[in-house]
Amino acid sequence: MELLTTKEVMHLLKIKSPTTLIKLERENEIKVAKRIGHHKRYKPADIQRYIDKRN
Repeated sequence: MELLTTKEVMHLLKIKSPTTLIKLERENEIKVAKRIGHHKRYKPADIQRYIDKRN
């Protein structure tokens, strides 16, 4: 399974600030699937679920 980077998720969600993504994580709207050092990866299905819920 291919995971998405922070930049890819920001592009999909049309947000410009990583702070906004962190806020969504803290509010349990989006889950971090994996951490590689300081880098986060996200499951495409989780991001799509958030997009569907938002629309």
